[in-house]
Amino acid sequence: MNKKNILTAEFDTSRQKVLIVGTGAATFSQLLKHKLAGCSVHRKESYKGQEDCEAYDVIFFIDYRSIILSEFKEYQHKKFVFIFSHGYDDAQTLSSYAYDHGLHQVKIIYLQTSPAFYEKDIDTLLWFSFSPTEDIYLHLYHPEKHIPEQPNKKIREKKKVKLTMKSVVLVGLLFLITAHLLFVPPLLMASYWHYRAVATMKTSPQTSNTYVSKARGALDVTQSLYIFSQPVFHFLSIALPVEDMLALNESTNQVLQAATRLQQQGSLVYEGIFDTNKTHQQVQELKATITSMQKDMTILTENLAIIHLKLPQWNDALKQAKVDILNYMDALTLAETLTPHLDTLLAEGGKKQYLLLFANNMELRPGGGFIGSFATVNVHDYTIDTIEVYDVYDADGQLKEPTEPPAPIGEILNQPYWFVRDSAFTGDFVYNFKEAEILLEQEIKAGPFDGGLLVTTTAVQELLSAVEALYIPDFQETITHDNFYIKAQLYAEDGFFPGSRQKRSFLSSVMDQLLLGLPDVSTVDLVQALERSLNTKQMVIYSKNPSLQQVLEQHYWAGRTLKPSCTIADALHCIPDYIMPLDANLGVNKANFFVSRPMSLKVAIDELGTITNTATLTYTNDSLEGVFPGGTYKNYFQLMIPPNAQVKQITIDDVPVEEFDETNLEYKIIGFLVEVPVQNTKVVIVTYTLPTTLVQGDGVYQLIFQKQIGSENANLTFTFEHPDSISVTRHNLSPLAKGENILYNTSISSDKIFLIEFSKK
Repeated sequence: MNKKNILTAEFDTSRQKVLIVGTGAATFSQLLKHKLAGCSVHRKESYKGQEDCEAYDVIFFIDYRSIILSEFKEYQHKKFVFIFSHGYDDAQTLSSYAYDHGLHQVKIIYLQTSPAFYEKDIDTLLWFSFSPTEDIYLHLYHPEKHIPEQPNKKIREKKKVKLTMKSVVLVGLLFLITAHLLFVPPLLMASYWHYRAVATMKTSPQTSNTYVSKARGALDVTQSLYIFSQPVFHFLSIALPVEDMLALNESTNQVLQAATRLQQQGSLVYEGIFDTNKTHQQVQELKATITSMQKDMTILTENLAIIHLKLPQWNDALKQAKVDILNYMDALTLAETLTPHLDTLLAEGGKKQYLLLFANNMELRPGGGFIGSFATVNVHDYTIDTIEVYDVYDADGQLKEPTEPPAPIGEILNQPYWFVRDSAFTGDFVYNFKEAEILLEQEIKAGPFDGGLLVTTTAVQELLSAVEALYIPDFQETITHDNFYIKAQLYAEDGFFPGSRQKRSFLSSVMDQLLLGLPDVSTVDLVQALERSLNTKQMVIYSKNPSLQQVLEQHYWAGRTLKPSCTIADALHCIPDYIMPLDANLGVNKANFFVSRPMSLKVAIDELGTITNTATLTYTNDSLEGVFPGGTYKNYFQLMIPPNAQVKQITIDDVPVEEFDETNLEYKIIGFLVEVPVQNTKVVIVTYTLPTTLVQGDGVYQLIFQKQIGSENANLTFTFEHPDSISVTRHNLSPLAKGENILYNTSISSDKIFLIEFSKK
């Protein structure tokens, strides 16, 4: 059978559109086009992404590198063939990624050949490209014939060496083994230089970059030498560990280079957005830098995934390294999510104004904490023009149109009006933000705002953990993660009176020094601190841009309350459950600094399928009498549960609570006052039944547990009890006790969804 018939059997040319992408290898491209004469063949110098993927059935890339393989995942029934005449490391990296992600529609071919073999090689690569094999990588190799030089006849041997057959065989064998292991020393050197680069990355970036360059050189030598050894290693089935180590080194090099570029680009972007005298050309350069950052983030994500997959777990250090890589990948999620929306956030071609609310979660409120200060941020065309910090009492003192506050504020605080400082009084940040916006317009004619950010004291501490220490020259203080809260309270409370500028001046000075210090901070550390704050709801964001707000809500960074409904569309029978405990410190103190509140929730199902929930919250106040900060924890407690749930009993230290507030709209919300004196503990128990019951057959119980904005990461014990007529078939918990019932301990650091599939007889 000739090669043309083989190709015809695999590839119906009468119905295929083929694109050849590349600028070099003109002779090879013409031969390839000639071999595909039965196809509709086009050739371009550049690739247009999705447009070309949808227009062509087969795309050949000849020495073309500006491609991200993840783009091809959705095109399962097309062919993408990468042909490299040089750049062995690129071919290896792409093939490793394709194998790891099951991209069998992608073929990688490395040609170590010459024009004399082009026609034969094209037949081979076409057969490989269109055959049903799941192999992805092909190396075509034609060694050149070597003609040894004739010895100079004038040179005579002084002594003849007599060689035996045995010695010839031994020498030859030794030579072959040595030749096949020549790649090992440079590979070990590359690994060592990468280790040194990682170790010095934070303390000495310049030294780290030097190590990366050395590792790159050693790695290039390794890959060149390994080409000779590769066929033998594959034949002996010992190539996998070697190629894993090569892939680890290659991905590590890519990660370190991309991380260095991101650090430099991040500093340029940061400096650029605060430059109020930028030219139009500088704005365009800033946008180009942001685009480049997105590409480097993709490189980081893909190569970190390879490192995490290939890295062994031989010892605790390597195990910790894998954990750190996952943390870096989580941080990249934040950066990759928000960077494409920087044109919206930074008001490309226009103007925007944002509201920053500083919430003291040591005086906890349902929406994060008491609003002690706020700031307005004015932005235009990739430029932050001004950041003005205000003490909340400056604004609240100018209220001209009094608004009636929520009942607990009016009754417990004896406060007739609603002010910005008390605006965070629901568990939903969007609702709280809009209320603060209305109040600020009434008070100081500020706004309207295009979006906002609420930052708790804990979130500021997270940022300070990234910068390590800040010296505040105006106050001759060094601020760290550990002392920020105490120092902030000292300057807020010492000699404070409504209208005092001391608190505002301190916060303004801290913000100024923080902004000045951020360019020198590790981009990874900073993004990780922001990501932790967003994931733990110590920082929440709202944007009036619908597409950006949708992204924020999808990642649970918007501080929204979730609807108590089933999220499983195809569940035959779903029981939705929902709970969100909310504290409101109305004791005019900072007692939350000393208060802990572990919680347990027991879900008990009886034979009739009735579901009874018992929520137990244990409040402990470790503050001391008469010592600042602290005091009695005067807490207006609210519990949000499914609508139409029936409250059976509420007790505080086993004493029934007869009077409590109750609403029943989208949620049922019950509220009552809980007072915890200093050095005391109070146990609150709320028992209620759900409005739905379990019926016969298969079903799903779904519990949405929402964390309060600004609350500490409290422990939760979840118990699921059921009779013998109900069997649990699957769940997403890791129970302490397996058997008929489920006991699950966790820390509520973010919103959680528990799913339990069951079968009822």
